[in-house]
Amino acid sequence: MFDSLKYQIYNRLWLAAGLRPTHKFHRALHSPEKFQESILLSLLRANATCRYGRRHGFDQIHSVQEFQRRVPIVTYDDLKNDIEAIKNGEQGVLTSESVLMLEKTAGSTAATKYIPYTARLRREFQVALAPWMADLYGQRRSMWNGGAYWSISPPFEKREMTKGGVPVGFETDADYFCRSSRFCLKSLLIVPSLVSRIVDLDSHRYVTLRFLLENVNLKLISVWNPSFLTLLIEYMAPNANRFIQDVRFGTLSPPAALSAELSAQLLKHLYPNPYRAAVLDQILKDTGSLPPMKVWPSLSVISCWTSAAATQFLPEMQNFFPGVEIQPKGLLATEGVVSIPMTGHSGSVLAITSHFLEFIDDETVDEMPLLAHQLRVGRTYDVVLTTGGGFYRYALGDRLTVVGHLGATPLVDFCGKSGNVSDLCGEKLSESFVSGILVQAFERRGLKTRFAMIAPQPGRPPQYVLYVEANDATPELIRDVSYDIETELKQNYHYAYCRKLRQLGPLRPFRVVSHGSQDYLRRCAASGQRIGSVKPFALHRQDGWCTWFKGDFLDRVPAETL
Repeated sequence: MFDSLKYQIYNRLWLAAGLRPTHKFHRALHSPEKFQESILLSLLRANATCRYGRRHGFDQIHSVQEFQRRVPIVTYDDLKNDIEAIKNGEQGVLTSESVLMLEKTAGSTAATKYIPYTARLRREFQVALAPWMADLYGQRRSMWNGGAYWSISPPFEKREMTKGGVPVGFETDADYFCRSSRFCLKSLLIVPSLVSRIVDLDSHRYVTLRFLLENVNLKLISVWNPSFLTLLIEYMAPNANRFIQDVRFGTLSPPAALSAELSAQLLKHLYPNPYRAAVLDQILKDTGSLPPMKVWPSLSVISCWTSAAATQFLPEMQNFFPGVEIQPKGLLATEGVVSIPMTGHSGSVLAITSHFLEFIDDETVDEMPLLAHQLRVGRTYDVVLTTGGGFYRYALGDRLTVVGHLGATPLVDFCGKSGNVSDLCGEKLSESFVSGILVQAFERRGLKTRFAMIAPQPGRPPQYVLYVEANDATPELIRDVSYDIETELKQNYHYAYCRKLRQLGPLRPFRVVSHGSQDYLRRCAASGQRIGSVKPFALHRQDGWCTWFKGDFLDRVPAETL
């Protein structure tokens, strides 16, 4: 009873903190053009004195059309020198406002991108998240008397500080919220943010589940990739008895010992709970495991990616959580928020009160990008962002399709990455990045190939396969090259993270014994491509190539890569 009352109070306080941006968002849905122009002009005025603003004459731009004429569309590579200056501690580079921190994400040609975060960019995220949460909780009042789990990922490495003294990385998803919201979330989040300091993966999963199992009032789970959650749940049954003992006595016994300081801090949140332990013990006796829906019978919503490559992981998650509503995340990138979900509507609605948004139409790519109010249902667009973090007309690399409207604002579905990018679990491998790795690896080992390509392969977990045809290469040489390539792939921040979380398996070598290029063309032709226009790729997003090539899998890469 006390817990229920506590949750109701803090949920109300949390949602009250977002009332103003929520009301503004719902007004803007009927006038997206007006609100979008206001955001843009405000950004230009605020950043007219920074180096980038002076370079492009922000103080002389007074309309959307002028902005589109004077400021070029850019990629991360175009901004690398500016980002390096920020990493070295310079201020006033891309924004007049100070950079608070940098967040890492995967790059197209570079292994890792560093995204600058200012106070304004953080507010822009908050402005988008407020109406989403207001809608989510407003439509499901039963969630008010329970808590939530927002994904907390293990760090695996010491938190980074650039040589210029700029911190890198958020600790948890809750860090996107404002200070008052974070205060409320401390009481609403069932798993404390301290868990983010646990480096060992199994111990991280154990402690996360230890806190979740303690609490029957779990109402919301918010993760990114569905496989993050399924891997977490799979860890529960083999350790059921240990969990129950810990719940009974208020103890904590992860597989790898924690530091004395961290263990003491975590134990402050735990108390002996013999009643809850007895309930869990009975579930274990009745079922032989700990089925999630018996452990948390009032769980209402799971928020996660549901489109593009994430769809392959949904069936397994739904098997674990039958009957629980799965709500799509919308399109939230490290660089900014493009869309948020709204109950009762297909797709997600553009976050028109956060950033300035432009859209490139495939069929009119040489014309000026379109604005939110100009998009048409059924068409697919590439997203261009302008944000308070200092990215102006930034080609995000994400594609979406318009599926309807809410008021005058488009509803959209995320349909994948622009260009040749493979993204099974959030690793975001690009063609240019992989191509450079293959060339260097082959040169370093003196391997002369007739055909070489990397492509995904389904499995538990999925993994990438290196297909190599090289007449004089021994199996040992191909295995060595595969090891080298796997090592270099881990320079991609998100690939390395997915590997450490075991959402991806290691790169696996496949020796093609003959006619690799011919069989590659044969499959492309079978899928409807014209032979004369088929392009060779270092990275192919289609799976199942092992059934088309003549050859065999070699032994997996050495255990050091696991």
